[in-house]
Amino acid sequence: NKSALWLLAIVLMLPFAAVDSLWQSGLAGSIPSAFCFVCAGLLLYLIARDTLECEWAGWTAVLLFALNPNMLYLQSLAMTEAIFVCAVLLTLYASLRQKAWLAGLGLLAGTMTRYEGWMLIPFVVLYFFWRDRRAGFIVGLIASVGPLYWLGHNFVFHGDPLDFYRGVGSAKWI
Repeated sequence: NKSALWLLAIVLMLPFAAVDSLWQSGLAGSIPSAFCFVCAGLLLYLIARDTLECEWAGWTAVLLFALNPNMLYLQSLAMTEAIFVCAVLLTLYASLRQKAWLAGLGLLAGTMTRYEGWMLIPFVVLYFFWRDRRAGFIVGLIASVGPLYWLGHNFVFHGDPLDFYRGVGSAKWI
């Protein structure tokens, strides 16, 4: 049931999963996580440097992030946490730069990776809408594709758009 939310992770893994040795060793799943971990570090550096207008702030933020034992562990596995962190930081970076389409893509990536991404949509859309109605509409349009796809997927394959919430295997069912 969660397979549709893992769509982004699966798409990122496809080129690596085609190589048997990478698949059998588990590297096929950890390479996208590691790549997103590095991208998240770069985004965090840019956010801290540009926001605080200090090169050292950027490096400090990256070191705190990169040396965090939890993130070091999560980026080495075929899990979605590093991908989600990268998507959230992309959304933040795009919001600071006032790039609506990029913030929408960051939110879309976040919503296709983890449910927590769904909760970010209204806040980011309101932020952009407050600054520029057209930008808010663009962010909302792009970001909403993820949840709408997921609801449609559940309706088509399970007969209930909220199957992830109340269906077999959901927290409510357990």
